[in-house]
Amino acid sequence: MAQLSTLIPLVRERCGGVLDKFALDHLKRAYQKFCAESLYLARSQQFNQGEAALLTSDDEHSFGGVSFVLDTNGHELERGIDYNVSVNGEVFLTKNTSVIKVFYYITPLFSLPDDFNANNTLISKYADYLADGAASTLMKMPNTQWTDINFSEHYRRSFIDGYRLAYREAINALDEQRPTKPREFY
Repeated sequence: MAQLSTLIPLVRERCGGVLDKFALDHLKRAYQKFCAESLYLARSQQFNQGEAALLTSDDEHSFGGVSFVLDTNGHELERGIDYNVSVNGEVFLTKNTSVIKVFYYITPLFSLPDDFNANNTLISKYADYLADGAASTLMKMPNTQWTDINFSEHYRRSFIDGYRLAYREAINALDEQRPTKPREFY
């Protein structure tokens, strides 16, 4: 796991003179938004019939949502008909099947410690986009030497492009495991 503090030099390139504490706080916010919007922190778990299907998450993270669920034969189950999911990440089956595989995602908690360990892959692939997200909010701070509302918008757009790119990658990775459904046309 990588620490977000390793990205502070990238934030300083964008916002000269910013204090480390401010940079780290805004990096944490950018990381939280990036993970929530991109659904990049995907996980999967398999449960046998009769087991409590409580989805686990990493330290400093919480359950975000379920992408899809497969039954024993690899067929996709329908949410609300074959299964339901609680807010805390417990899956309740209404269809009788011996094994289910749940594909879900997690998101960082709202309050992260300064020594928070972020996802290595996300940090190494999307470091510039995370720094752009932090810079976009830092540049909106009033009466500082790095305040620049117009340039803040540029970094915000770059940040959005970054989490959209990560979202596309996450969805493509999930789609490789998701069975195809025949479409009904009228």
